[in-house]
Amino acid sequence: MVAPDDCPSQAVYITYFDAAIAVMQTAAALERTALELGIDSAAENIDYLEVRWAPRLHMRNGLSVPEVIDAVLAGLKAAPLRAVAIVCAMRNHSVEDNIALAREAGKFAGRGVVGFDLAGDEIRYPTPPHRPAFEAARSAGLRLTCHAGEAGEPSHVEEALDLGVERIAHGVIGARDPRIVERIRSEGVVLDLCPTANWKCKAVQTLAEHPLPGLVRAGVRCTISTDSRTVADTTLSHEFELAAGIGMSDEELRRCNETAYAARFG
Repeated sequence: MVAPDDCPSQAVYITYFDAAIAVMQTAAALERTALELGIDSAAENIDYLEVRWAPRLHMRNGLSVPEVIDAVLAGLKAAPLRAVAIVCAMRNHSVEDNIALAREAGKFAGRGVVGFDLAGDEIRYPTPPHRPAFEAARSAGLRLTCHAGEAGEPSHVEEALDLGVERIAHGVIGARDPRIVERIRSEGVVLDLCPTANWKCKAVQTLAEHPLPGLVRAGVRCTISTDSRTVADTTLSHEFELAAGIGMSDEELRRCNETAYAARFG
């Protein structure tokens, strides 16, 4: 359930979610998992949590999308902190299924679901075909974010920007192109960066090469996040420690946390 340090690519990293997903196929399991995530996060002094997950991956035993969302929201509601949900569509699912997902998720707007996302293998499944799903999510009242810039070309980040998202999960590879960095900065789009996961996906070859410090100093709005506490084998505290270890000052770390509060969807 933990991706190894020598994971060769994003596509391989993603496979390490399979074991956890396999045991989250009932409403009880989903509710318990969401609650325990909230408890663990609160124990780390986190007081606001956004949980991203893909409801359509939890339907193997007959649950419907609304039942999956209901179960997760029940667990988050019982957690000892404020916790909200961002529904992820998967790149390898059909556009029609993702449009339907966006519409179902929108029915939970104001009830715990605050945003819509797209995740999965960037190289095999590009972003642009899923624009209609983002349009459906926007029409349903959800805020928009997108996973991009973990694999492939810097242009993947620009494709996500073209959807009109407020935030991008990662965006690391886009940092290689100064023009794209300037576009992110000028549009005020927030990058949710996850140093350990970005390294395990090989978006960067070493943690020392991570662009987070340079992006913050260039005026890009950045947050520090975990990606997955289990698969990345990390905590938010550890990610902040890593950021300090690659040269970020206390003030820069504080700025990332302030950005996270300002850019939150809930």
